[in-house]
Amino acid sequence: MITKSKKKLFQYIKEGFYNQDNNEEAIKVYLIYSISLVGCIFVLALGLKGIHTSGLVLTTFLLGGSAFLLLNIFYLYFTKKHLNSGYAVLYFFFALMIYLVYAGGVENTGPLWIYCLPPIALYMRGLKRGLFELSIFILIIVYILFYNHINIEAEYTDTFKLRVILSFLLVTFITAVYGYSREKSSKKMFKMQKDLEFFLRRDALTGLYNRRGYQDKIQSIKDTYGAILMCDIDHFKKVNDTYGHAVGDYTIQEISKCIHNNLRKDDIAVRWGGEEFFVFLTEVTMDNAFLVSEKLRESIENLAIDYNNETTIHVTMSIGIAEMNKKISLEDAIRNADNAMYISKAAGRNKSTRH
Repeated sequence: MITKSKKKLFQYIKEGFYNQDNNEEAIKVYLIYSISLVGCIFVLALGLKGIHTSGLVLTTFLLGGSAFLLLNIFYLYFTKKHLNSGYAVLYFFFALMIYLVYAGGVENTGPLWIYCLPPIALYMRGLKRGLFELSIFILIIVYILFYNHINIEAEYTDTFKLRVILSFLLVTFITAVYGYSREKSSKKMFKMQKDLEFFLRRDALTGLYNRRGYQDKIQSIKDTYGAILMCDIDHFKKVNDTYGHAVGDYTIQEISKCIHNNLRKDDIAVRWGGEEFFVFLTEVTMDNAFLVSEKLRESIENLAIDYNNETTIHVTMSIGIAEMNKKISLEDAIRNADNAMYISKAAGRNKSTRH
């Protein structure tokens, strides 16, 4: 029993009872769980101790707060509403710290607990909103400590009051600087990650999906129906041999743009290899797929590819079309489209052929 409990506790520490990818939202959920759990235990311990050492109000506040944090854990676990849960935790600690400053806590040590607020507030609420709410908190405790008409329960010297405020401002400043640098680094890392994912899944020359990007899209293709176009630039080797590989690369780029411009948003275009392209037309009939294929073929036939205002070339494309649906798998559709493309080649090129 103890072993199972330890295992669950370590699983909680690692995952926060929440199976998500390692992103900012998942980390925030994990933080809410952690603060709620640690806060619940810690506040409960203070409350139990306060039964013998503190006043009734403070003890009731601590024990009630412990129950509140425990309920917050279950609320987050069952509802997954981490924003509401996070606000509840944060504002509970704001209220607790204001009360500790007002009441003094045990032997007037209450104000010493307020330094936990800046990191929690700035991470939970973000830099701007967190600083705004911390500013309100500072104004409240300054009002409590220095406004003579408030008969606070604790007794602090003026020097102690001033140092509490100044040290809290210093902790807030340091936490804000760290939070700002962390936020900037996080955004930079996120952009770098997105760029890396883009380049891993995209062909560097054309910007179309590469084979890896195609693998990522396989499931979305298999979940629907449509048509496959296998496209191959005619006599492309002759372009390379006559004009050089720089012109050949530029030609592939222009053809890729033409393919992209002739497709809808949900269609998928992949540089299959060399001068060959794979196109998936989602949720179309074979008749509509043939019309798209012919439009694409004619666009490429009429495309004047001008390289550095020195060389203008024209190329054509042979296309094979095959249907994909519940009865025809993606693999079979690709094979059928590939065979149809070779029929277009054998028939004189610059043609669209249906399987």
